[in-house]
Amino acid sequence: MRKFFSVFMAGFLLLSITGCGKAALPEITGNPDDTSDAVQPVDSDSAATPAWPNDSWSTSSPEKQGVNPEMLASSDKQIKDNYPNVYSLLVVRHEYLVYEKYYNGMAENDANPVYSVTKSVMSALTGIAKRDGLIENTDQKLSDIFPEYFTQIDDTQKKDITIQNVLTMTGGLENIYNDYYSYFMSPDLLDYVLKKPLTDKPGEKFVYNTGLTHFLSAIISNGSGISTQDYADENLFSKIGISVNYWESDNAGINIGGFGINMKPQDMLKFGLLYLHNGLWDGTQVIPADWTKESTQKQIAVNAETDYGYLFWLQTVPDTANSKEYLTYRASGMGGQYIMVIPELDMVAVVTADENTPSKDGSDTLRIIMDYVIPAAE
Repeated sequence: MRKFFSVFMAGFLLLSITGCGKAALPEITGNPDDTSDAVQPVDSDSAATPAWPNDSWSTSSPEKQGVNPEMLASSDKQIKDNYPNVYSLLVVRHEYLVYEKYYNGMAENDANPVYSVTKSVMSALTGIAKRDGLIENTDQKLSDIFPEYFTQIDDTQKKDITIQNVLTMTGGLENIYNDYYSYFMSPDLLDYVLKKPLTDKPGEKFVYNTGLTHFLSAIISNGSGISTQDYADENLFSKIGISVNYWESDNAGINIGGFGINMKPQDMLKFGLLYLHNGLWDGTQVIPADWTKESTQKQIAVNAETDYGYLFWLQTVPDTANSKEYLTYRASGMGGQYIMVIPELDMVAVVTADENTPSKDGSDTLRIIMDYVIPAAE
């Protein structure tokens, strides 16, 4: 934990409400000075039903899947003109990979930190753990699972914090962002989080809290007897052909519940496609369908424009070019990492970026999806 604190604080300057959390920055392969264009898909599957991308994606031209190639070309120009931070933009429609482009020396097999996208992965694992009996229900109190942490608390209302509160960011505790140094230096992250003052009654108010989500990882690790990463490999990642080789752990060896995963963009797409299909993958129900639906519907309002599910952000995105609007949900990570699912369009889009480099005009990389990718759908 201590070895990456200074890197985290550098990236923390770019923290925003669209996604938080921070991990170590292991070496990323590729020449950072190389800004050459990468691969755009060419038709590889003319069948009516594309194959599940367990090993590789079925590709198609954008036109054949009802996506305007000129709009995608405009996104590429905008990235080159305004987003020196972008690493990749990928788009899947009707289960075909219709657009794939890499920037700044990144390539298909390069993984990068996705920060709070990890939280959405934890949401999926929580649903799987509930199915497996590691969790009774979302109303289960943290104080019943970890009674040792609640013996000397300063406010008895903290005993009422539930798994549901963690999933919806309504735990009522002061967040950790005003003193990250103490959080990362703490020998016990769970204890540190619970010692934060209670500012709201649990369940009443959305307050983004990366620290509190670490309890979910501890629950899975303790309940399964293996690390959260091993549990994820066995029950999620291997089921959909994802390979995660790095997931930051705390001083006790528990994988961080709120951040810390490195992922390849294509693997992020697979995760989004799994949710687009309500947890079903190639005939196997990887995540319970009712859990995926519950996770991606409104549980609490964040602000006038954004709602929150179970560690997923929900937003209605206007498509002014076509006079329409679409309900979307997304996994979001600091510095511009996004997996956005647009169910009505049968589309998933992924953006990854360098969290330490801003865009020229200060725009978030989410604008690329909202302004170019969604309007490209016909």
